[in-house]
Amino acid sequence: MISLRNNLILPFLLLFFLGFLQPVYGFDAQSVARMVQEKYDTMTSIEANFQQSTSLSGLTSRAQKASGVVVIQKPGRLRWDYTKPHRQVLVCDNDEVSFYLERENQLIVSKASAYLAEDLTYAFFTGKGNLLTDFLLENAPENMAKPGSYCLRLTPKKSHAQVHHLFLWVDGKSFDLQRIRLVDHLDSVTDISFTNMVFGKKFEDSFFLFVPPKGTEIILQ
Repeated sequence: MISLRNNLILPFLLLFFLGFLQPVYGFDAQSVARMVQEKYDTMTSIEANFQQSTSLSGLTSRAQKASGVVVIQKPGRLRWDYTKPHRQVLVCDNDEVSFYLERENQLIVSKASAYLAEDLTYAFFTGKGNLLTDFLLENAPENMAKPGSYCLRLTPKKSHAQVHHLFLWVDGKSFDLQRIRLVDHLDSVTDISFTNMVFGKKFEDSFFLFVPPKGTEIILQ
């Protein structure tokens, strides 16, 4: 099972997604972050496939793996559809967050404001956060950036209950988000890779509502 706690720090995301023609090698962290922020400020929606791996400190061999599709649409709407290893759906309609766990036959509902306080990626993707003002920015170690990409280390300026720091990988030309790694205060890691991104697609408001099957236990938080 992918825990609710790990899902609530997902996906900064979240995250992120300029069309510059030259790669960013040699740019400082502030310059890269500025270009990424400018790109995602102009985006109305993002859809992508994701692969997620979550491991507790010192237990990387026992990492929990999951995959599915994520959709983020401004203002304040998102949906994570987990298809593996078990069906789970997390939706936010800008007012409430609903998290459905098919195997447990449960739907957990909480206020979006509470979710936003936990999820740094949500803030960025929905235009309520800013890489330049919300984080201390550094270049990640050179060996972390794969050919054709750039990697930043971000540390929240305000202490965060679940995230100590995170790494952000972006494409060196398009500045599309490739990968996020979130590290908590106990060195547990949530790693999310993104592929097949589509920008600007319009989703109806109903897409960000989830009606559980009859008989589902509903838990209000």
